[in-house]
Amino acid sequence: MRDISATGCCFACIVTLLTACGGGGDVPTDPLFIDQWHLKNTGQLGNNGVAAKVGEDSNVEPVWNSCNTGNTCRGEGIRIAVVDDGMEIFHEDLAANVATGLSFNYLTNGIDPTPPSGTENAHGTAVSGIIAARDLNNRGVRGVAPRANMVGYNMLQNATESNSADAMMRGFPDVDVSNNSWGPPDGTGNLAASSFIWRTAINNGLNAGRNGKGTIYVWAAGNGAIGREIDNANYDGNANHRGVIAVAAVNDQGTKSSYSERGANVLVSAPGGEFCDTHTISTTDRSEENGNNISSTAGVSDYADTNYTKCMNGTSAATPVVSGVVALILQANPNLGWRDVRAILARTARKNDPSNVDWLINGAGFSINHNYGFGVVNADAAVTMARTWSNLGAEKIHVAPLITENVAIPDNDGTGIISTANIVGTTISQIESIEITFSAADHPYSGDLEITLTNNTTGVISQLSEIHFCAGATCAAYDAWVFSSVRHLGEGADGDWTLTVKDSALLDTGTFQSWSLTFYGT
Repeated sequence: MRDISATGCCFACIVTLLTACGGGGDVPTDPLFIDQWHLKNTGQLGNNGVAAKVGEDSNVEPVWNSCNTGNTCRGEGIRIAVVDDGMEIFHEDLAANVATGLSFNYLTNGIDPTPPSGTENAHGTAVSGIIAARDLNNRGVRGVAPRANMVGYNMLQNATESNSADAMMRGFPDVDVSNNSWGPPDGTGNLAASSFIWRTAINNGLNAGRNGKGTIYVWAAGNGAIGREIDNANYDGNANHRGVIAVAAVNDQGTKSSYSERGANVLVSAPGGEFCDTHTISTTDRSEENGNNISSTAGVSDYADTNYTKCMNGTSAATPVVSGVVALILQANPNLGWRDVRAILARTARKNDPSNVDWLINGAGFSINHNYGFGVVNADAAVTMARTWSNLGAEKIHVAPLITENVAIPDNDGTGIISTANIVGTTISQIESIEITFSAADHPYSGDLEITLTNNTTGVISQLSEIHFCAGATCAAYDAWVFSSVRHLGEGADGDWTLTVKDSALLDTGTFQSWSLTFYGT
């Protein structure tokens, strides 16, 4: 999502080559690295004078310092596509890592996605710096994977359905990771379905990307958790696709960023900060252009060098942190499939904010939280696991029969309707994800409905929808809406599963028509 301290969400939101390895790692020469708490949190002060919490970061420095093993460790050889509003490909801190001639401009059909001079489209440039700003060049900042290779696609400047689908597959088979810090408008409370051609493109990427190992799609969970219309990441048909890694945001204290959306589909979290008057993310900005740098704003401190900013935030900022970590994972083990990467991220995530009441241990022993998924991404642990990881077996899919209810949902009622599916014969002993298709197409205000899925065997609940306001007079109805959940990772699919549907507000009424489950796992 675009920097929410500025304009709100987007769409709907020659460098000296130095040796990166040796002895016990490097001493960073990137002058602004000292401010990058998301890489190494030493208790840096925010603009409000409050110190960050030491250690609340992505734990990436040990990976860089592992170069002394003789392995490359900075993302070398891994290509990341930044699908956004553009990328300044000749920026002094990005140019060394940009693949020559392989970016794409959806306005001109050319190979330079740099936004035109005089525009404020700086979002993609900021995202790119978080992923792979060059290290050890005595300039600016450092990326999570500071030697990874990048291409930029400015799809958001011409955001048609066909272009969004094209951007998911462009550059095959050489794009390893696709970073998507965008989504529908935040803070509406409305459902936002993905297009059929986009879903087809994602599925093709999972099957054919990386020469059959699958492209890794990393997606912003969304910034709509503040205001009257509270969003959930499961209302976004892009972010809740089972083939993407949905990323939530945490602040410099390791707790949920105020804007970050909850969701049963959230896999992991990463540093995104709060707002520039407190503490956000330092990264690249448009060169000598208006961008994220707000040094001229009264009362807010930003860098005098306006090629950089300390004011990038949002799940937009958290998502490229994860994309950079994925690049390090793939470099450590290029044979990983897309499902393996997800499994490694979930298994190695760090449990943050331990006093948060939403934490529970699922039936397979994993700590899970609707706010954080499996926790904050842990680069060192993930890369360590990746090096010795044995790939998952062939994916098993079980589509359970449709259950038709066609019963009225009691209005403003705390009990609601409970429907149970007895699932047998799946041969899935370890779930990876679940899709839940739900219909109440005649209920005019979906924001009234609270929907939960419960594994009766383990007692683990996935909150799919929460009562919330919706923008406008009505909300889109749940008409074969597909929710997703990763909270049952490692649990068995066979057994009783319960869907509970409650109408928790007065006036609007409707019918619980039908639901079904699709299980994915091994």
